[in-house]
Amino acid sequence: MLKLIRLTTWEEVFQDWKQREGNDPGWIHCATVLKGWDSWESWRRFTAEQIKATDREWSLYELTDPMHEIPAMLVGPFTGWQSRLPAPNKHTFADLVRIPEQEDFFRAHEKVTSMVKDFPPLTMFIGLRLEGNDRIVCMEGHHRATAVALAALDKKSIDFGGSVHIALAALRTDEIHLLDNVLARGTSKDPQGTYKSSSEFIARS
Repeated sequence: MLKLIRLTTWEEVFQDWKQREGNDPGWIHCATVLKGWDSWESWRRFTAEQIKATDREWSLYELTDPMHEIPAMLVGPFTGWQSRLPAPNKHTFADLVRIPEQEDFFRAHEKVTSMVKDFPPLTMFIGLRLEGNDRIVCMEGHHRATAVALAALDKKSIDFGGSVHIALAALRTDEIHLLDNVLARGTSKDPQGTYKSSSEFIARS
């Protein structure tokens, strides 16, 4: 169950995201080399524009049952992740790790397995809450969510080191197409460019 903490703004959510990722060499490499942007911030702000993040009302919630709530989140509309699933924008992290090939891949994924053992404390996800069914689409936090889903698959618990938070905004039924648009467009600066696949980053990060 989600427990409302307080209202927030997109800029506050973004600055928290930037603090987590903005100076990480791996994410900077993904933004500049794999995606063709000048910086991490320009890449992530483009991603935010695709879902009209600045126009939305954001709230901060606590996930009171993260071992169940996180695996139940829908995988976000990003090619490196959706390419691992049988249908676009329909599957959860629990679904992802139940696919034998993907289970094997992520069990050998150093970043994901390290999070199972030592989860980042005071963590926060970013998501969109679908109007009508209250399902959550993960927009940021995929490696962490996959780690939790793997632990849940093994019927193990993760020591979260405190509360797990998620920043959420509503996505109306008539806006669901935005998720398909994000997936179709991708997040590269030039969608026709010859950048390396984001799957490479998932594999090596």
